[in-house]
Amino acid sequence: MNGLSVSVIIPALREQSRINGVIERITEAAPDCEIIVVDGDLQGTTISTISDTRVIRLAAPQGRGNQLSAGMETASGAIILMLHADSRLPGNAIDSIRHAVAQGADWGAFRLGVDDERMVFRVIERTVDLRCRLFSLPYGDQGIFASRKALSAAGGIPRIPLMEDLELALRLKREGQRFALLEDRISTAARRWRKDGVFRRTIRNWWLLLRYLTGTDPEVLAGKYR
Repeated sequence: MNGLSVSVIIPALREQSRINGVIERITEAAPDCEIIVVDGDLQGTTISTISDTRVIRLAAPQGRGNQLSAGMETASGAIILMLHADSRLPGNAIDSIRHAVAQGADWGAFRLGVDDERMVFRVIERTVDLRCRLFSLPYGDQGIFASRKALSAAGGIPRIPLMEDLELALRLKREGQRFALLEDRISTAARRWRKDGVFRRTIRNWWLLLRYLTGTDPEVLAGKYR
C-alpha cells in the first residue's frame, strides 16, 4: 500500500487562521503525502501564510471546482484526495484510502462527522450515511478521493464554481467506477450551520441540489450560495 502515492488538494479561501493546522495534521499522519493548497484569492492571502516549504502553493479563480482542477494539473499522486480546509481527517485517513484503493475501490469518501455535539447533527450524519450507501453520492466535505485513472475516465474535476462534488460523483458513477464509503468519520466544522441555522442551511442545501439537478447553471447557484 505504501506504493500508492497520495496528493492532497486543499481549495482555500480566507483560511489564513487555520491552514497551517490543517497541513500539520496531514503531515503528522502521512509525511510522504504531497500537499497542494489552491487559493481562491488570486492575491494569495491564504497561501502566503503557509509555513511548511514543502507545500505546493497555487492560486486559481474562486470556486472549488476551478481550484481543485488547477491542483490536479500539478498533482503527481496516483490517488487524489480533495479536502476542504475546514475538515479534519481521522488519524489513519491516508492508510484507509490506500487500503481501499488496493482492495479495488476507484473512488470514495469518509463518513461525515460534524464538529458539534447537538443531536440534530447526529441525525444529519446518519442521513448522509444512508445517501452514500444507497446512491454513492458523497459531498466534498466528506473528503472525496479517487484514483488518477478514475478521474481521467470521468473527464477530470469539473471546473464549475459550485456542485463540483455532485457532478464529479455523477460522472464517476456513469463511468462504472467502484465506490467505497470508508468507516471512519471526517470531522467537518459546523460553522455554516451555526451561522445560518441548522434547518435553514439544510433546506438551502437541498434547494441548491434540486436546482442543479434540474439544469440551473452552477454560476447562478454560486451567486445564491455566497
